Amino acid sequence: MYVLTVINKSIWTIDSVVASGSVTIQPKIGTHVFNPLGNIVLNVEGIGAMSFMDLGDTKLPGYSHITETWGVLVRFHATEAYYRYEGGGVLNADFDEFGTCTLSTSNGTLVPITLEELVVTASGL
Repeated sequence: MYVLTVINKSIWTIDSVVASGSVTIQPKIGTHVFNPLGNIVLNVEGIGAMSFMDLGDTKLPGYSHITETWGVLVRFHATEAYYRYEGGGVLNADFDEFGTCTLSTSNGTLVPITLEELVVTASGL
């Protein structure tokens, strides 16, 4: 499990959806710590959804150089991040006044990656 700290300096409300319920993070000064965390979706009003998928010990293909045991896949529009950690993970999502999110960690490996959002297999042509 990991801890996610969300800081909201934007003008928008951020609503979270987790198995245990939901939390609204108020604009301009809102902060919330989700602990311990598995899967979560942050719905940023006016911007869109940001998902944090708990991968457990499943590793993404092509990233064998990242050796930590536990993982999280973060997807936000057409941008993804891959996070792996040992023990307790720590992620920070800091939304600035323009709604831009800076994702960081103090424990583990966090790298930007690119995954296909949709793969279409043509049929009937």
